[in-house]
Amino acid sequence: MNFQCQDLARHGAVLVPAGTEEYNRLLTEIQRQASAPLDGSPPFPDRFRPRIIPEDRPTSAILLNRSPKSIAGLQTVWVFETETGATFRHSRGMLSPKTLLLPFYRQNESATKLTTYWQTIFPGSKRYIGESGLVGDNTDVRPPADDEKWRGGIIAGGGRGGGNSREPIRQVTLVLDGVFFLDGEFVGPDGEKMFEQTVADAEAHRIVARIAKDGHYKGLSAADILAEIEKTTGVAPDRPPMPPNLRNPGTTREDLRTAALQTIAYQFGIQRRFPQGRNDEQTVYMILSWNDVVLPNFRKTS
Repeated sequence: MNFQCQDLARHGAVLVPAGTEEYNRLLTEIQRQASAPLDGSPPFPDRFRPRIIPEDRPTSAILLNRSPKSIAGLQTVWVFETETGATFRHSRGMLSPKTLLLPFYRQNESATKLTTYWQTIFPGSKRYIGESGLVGDNTDVRPPADDEKWRGGIIAGGGRGGGNSREPIRQVTLVLDGVFFLDGEFVGPDGEKMFEQTVADAEAHRIVARIAKDGHYKGLSAADILAEIEKTTGVAPDRPPMPPNLRNPGTTREDLRTAALQTIAYQFGIQRRFPQGRNDEQTVYMILSWNDVVLPNFRKTS
């Protein structure tokens, strides 16, 4: 089986493929780091702990962030080609840009600093990228400051995914489909529409925030403001809405924005169903605060 990588080296996102001397050296460093986490590292339940799985290693790589900026979002795609010429893909979001680039639910600045340390890739830092997930953290650049140490409960990680084929595989290509930097710059082919989804999500929150602001100026009650918002988002569904088909070339920004509005409606519905959730006044107050959120300058660089 032939394995190759398509990285974004000219933007500072470099992939070192499995089977090279540099890969082996960097992997050893990451394994050592993962086996002896520093005080203040987030604890994972054992079944969710990021692992370097032996069967994934032939199609893995080490990501080096040689950019002067931190990486806040990362989308990867494995493209498999069989001996008969058939192809299939395995796509995986390694870092969600929404965590830091869409801070509509941000609690405070100290929480943001903690999240920035543990859920970005600092300049000079490295990560193992395999089909099972991302391994490594920013402690290879510097230890966490006191206010960056994890003091909460356990956290969960992603599960394993992958494509399956009964035919022998001739070639595998690992593609960096998208990298979002912390300042809002995006690079990569974006076949999985990470950039489009993120911007559409931001637009959806802004739309809802404006409706709440207009209703507040008109003196509407919280219930009436939410009713006005529902005209745009639709009625809260009982289940999470299905996302649009991202691989369909006909899927537009408007489709993604509509899906984001439906997701907001679903989140509001959850709050209303549970007694411990926000009441209408608290929900509207939260939505009004979205008008004051400062977003990064979202832009694509070719």
